[in-house]
Amino acid sequence: MTQDDLNTRQLAEKYSATALVNSLLREWHDFEVESNEIVFKNKYQSLSIVLENFSTVGSHAYTNIFYRTAGREKTSLSFKEFVQELLKLVNKDDRKPVLFLRIMESYKNLTEILSYRRADYEGLLSSKYWSFIDAEQALILGHNFHPCPKSKVQFKNHDHQLFAPEFGGSFSLQWVLLNKKYFIQNNAQYFNDRNWCVNLFVQDHSRHPGNQYVPFPFHPWQFNALKNNKEIQILMKNEDMVLVKKEGLLKWKATSSLRTIYCENSDYMLKFSLSLRITNSVRHLQEVEVVRGLQVHDVMSSTYGKQFLIENKNFHILNEPSFLAIKGRSKSILLDTIVLVRENPFREKQGKKETIVLSTITQINPYSDNGFFSLRNVDAKKWFSLYLENVLDPFIMAQANYGILFGAHQQNIIVELTDSYPCGVIFRDCQGTGYTRLGYERMKAEVCSLNLQNGNVLDDPMAHSLLGYYLIINSTFSLINALAVQRACTEKELLRMLVNYLLVKKHSNILDPSFVDYLLYSSMIKQKGNFFCCLHGINENTERNPLDIYNAINNPLFNIQ
Repeated sequence: MTQDDLNTRQLAEKYSATALVNSLLREWHDFEVESNEIVFKNKYQSLSIVLENFSTVGSHAYTNIFYRTAGREKTSLSFKEFVQELLKLVNKDDRKPVLFLRIMESYKNLTEILSYRRADYEGLLSSKYWSFIDAEQALILGHNFHPCPKSKVQFKNHDHQLFAPEFGGSFSLQWVLLNKKYFIQNNAQYFNDRNWCVNLFVQDHSRHPGNQYVPFPFHPWQFNALKNNKEIQILMKNEDMVLVKKEGLLKWKATSSLRTIYCENSDYMLKFSLSLRITNSVRHLQEVEVVRGLQVHDVMSSTYGKQFLIENKNFHILNEPSFLAIKGRSKSILLDTIVLVRENPFREKQGKKETIVLSTITQINPYSDNGFFSLRNVDAKKWFSLYLENVLDPFIMAQANYGILFGAHQQNIIVELTDSYPCGVIFRDCQGTGYTRLGYERMKAEVCSLNLQNGNVLDDPMAHSLLGYYLIINSTFSLINALAVQRACTEKELLRMLVNYLLVKKHSNILDPSFVDYLLYSSMIKQKGNFFCCLHGINENTERNPLDIYNAINNPLFNIQ
């Protein structure tokens, strides 16, 4: 093993342990901080991991040094042994849970990613301009509060190299020609490009598909995964689905979400169902999800939606105004064939403006412990102030004055930057968008799909919990930690700035101050329990009540006041 291989494994251990332990600490309170170690105890022994930095918002940093203490004997553990013992302690069971295998698979994947990206990553970070796709594929550590952020159990090694964003591979779509009676297309009310799929096929293959069939795109990995699907097999056997064997002209790359792919020559990105478990769910798009994407397009085309966009000129949405699917023999939609379109404004360089996903901005450089903020030499308080004004504020005002709840976690927030400072925000992934009663009453006359029974008109407790987790805990707290670690400021100073911003909002005659009050005056706030969700094998996508996997944590904003 070379020194580089050893260093890469140590880095993979460090960042795998960081995401694992931090996710656990938000859900498991039976731990102590002793002699600069996080210590887990039972009556027989204790386990510990050495701290590098303790965080007020829970984003603690660790070394890859692990111990087991029994009586007076303290022994070092390998990463694998630490994970085994920790799961045994938490699970109170001698059996090895499935989660252990997923954690070790995630660690293996991260080791390979860190080895592959070592040569080019420093050069990318030191660049003064990042393209949209460079920033997407620079997210190499993944979810910072998840026990197995890089787990993709169904992927083989060559799949990672070709389809995972961290490896930067490009590939062609797999097209089929489909009998029209098995073709499903649904469009937003105000979407005019109804022939987008045919036009994309013509662009990709320089020919028209003819009148008997309609072209249908597959992610190539998903097409291979569906070869044993009986519905697909029958369609192929009866020539109701005909494979297009010629490779297309267009080359696509995975964005940070893997199942959404980007081509610099296409007007649209495509998001696919993938029969692949990533983080908490099998990534099959649900019909109710993609219909909500169409709904957002109609909401923002309504009178109040247009008014919101006029008032927030620095806010933009990557709309998802159409989706396709294949109809099975029983006439029901085949969920694992769904593909939706997402607007692609990133075809050309945006002048001096950069568009970088927030999760890449907040990510530490694993090779040298610096990051975006230290490399760009930004003023932390100026950056955070502009974030509050140009990024956070539109989401707060959408809830407070329009009753719109955007699921704005840090992988769905694309920050527009001028000279490395925030000047605007782009929101993506519309399927998680919800509405309060205020939003429903304001827009129901114009948006016929808004319905109290469809599951995304939320009461206050659920609205506050979901928006609080995505927008504040997941996104803003991660940003606060990254700024404090890399620049000359503290988390407490930035939390104070956030509190002051919220107090100004509270006294500015907003129509619904309930979410601002929740953030300011709740001693406990809700967060998504990724650790136990994974431990218990829950598929988050199909949970009837999202709050079933949420738990309460201390609110650092409450303690600041």
